[in-house]
Amino acid sequence: MKKTVWVETWGTAILTPTNEDEQIPKNPSLENSTLRQQIRVSMGGETLRLTISNEHGSTDLEIESITIAKLKDPKSSAIDTSTIKALTLDGSASFKVPSGKRITTDALEFEFDPLTDLAITMKLGKAPSTMTTLSCHTASRCSTWVVSGNHVNDESLSGGKTMTAWYYICGLDTLAEPGSGAIVCLGDSLTDGASVTTNAFARYTDELARQLQADSKMKNLSVVNMGIGATALYIYGGDIAGSRRANRDVLKVPGVKYCVLLMGVNDIGAASSDISGNIISEYKSLIERCHKNGIKIYGCTITPFKGNGYYSTLHESIRKTVNNFIKSSASGFDGYIDLAAAVASADDEETMDKKYVSVWNDNLHFNDGGYKYVGKTVYEHLKEFISKEK
Repeated sequence: MKKTVWVETWGTAILTPTNEDEQIPKNPSLENSTLRQQIRVSMGGETLRLTISNEHGSTDLEIESITIAKLKDPKSSAIDTSTIKALTLDGSASFKVPSGKRITTDALEFEFDPLTDLAITMKLGKAPSTMTTLSCHTASRCSTWVVSGNHVNDESLSGGKTMTAWYYICGLDTLAEPGSGAIVCLGDSLTDGASVTTNAFARYTDELARQLQADSKMKNLSVVNMGIGATALYIYGGDIAGSRRANRDVLKVPGVKYCVLLMGVNDIGAASSDISGNIISEYKSLIERCHKNGIKIYGCTITPFKGNGYYSTLHESIRKTVNNFIKSSASGFDGYIDLAAAVASADDEETMDKKYVSVWNDNLHFNDGGYKYVGKTVYEHLKEFISKEK
């Protein structure tokens, strides 16, 4: 069957840095340097295009050259140089991304398998790179390399800076067969993968992608992680609060067919009164917008956090009220995934099972095994939901 549908096979949510020392490269800086970034695709393909963001920039982003190649190993900057191909915009190998804008490169023939590690290498000129102008994703959970000068075609980069953020890149699309689509996972740090091992691709969305690609009936679905740590559904965060950025990070994702929503715990943690009605109202808004755009949306129950500073009788009451709504037939969700029950301790439903708790021992985030279990649980439910459509 001819491939005619653009589907995002990798993507990330863009924001500005929250910690200058940890998230903005210095010595060397991004300007006049070579930037090599790795991504792991979910769905494979033969044709691709890349979306680059300068949406927070106050000046243009100058890209003097940009290539894509297959990465040899996530822990190393080494690429397979025989696979290097140049990306272009309107046929030009050098171009500018205007301030406040996103651009999408020309389509490029480039064959890659599902779950392939790719390297995107840019030689930058002038580049917005301050706390307020740098368009990035602050927690990539994998290595990014920055070196001075032009080293776009070098097999490996050395003598520079290694970071764990994505800069400017925000989406890779591939042409897919009709019926293919993207599953967008919208959330906070539990979706973004806080506490996972760097370069292990251990977020729940990584496991979801692996499960889908192992299933011959589901491998036409990609996974796009649109989590941002330390953000709320609505109570704080401005433009990157989940309910607001969903217009960009869900509705505008190429090929989106499904949304998995796991968000609300940070709103609860910041609450000084019962905000369950507000959270439910925001859920209903998301459901309405998704349905209006032909997207099915599945709600995940908010996982337990007793033993964390978020816990109080008020906050637990909000969590239970919200979860009861998610599980109710009147919610409007196209289905629900009861992650709260899946990860709860057998002895206390208000506490996460210790075997899933993060290396931080914070009783809020998952460890690598916990994220894997969540990813498998989400897959099993989606498989059931989606099979009923056919």
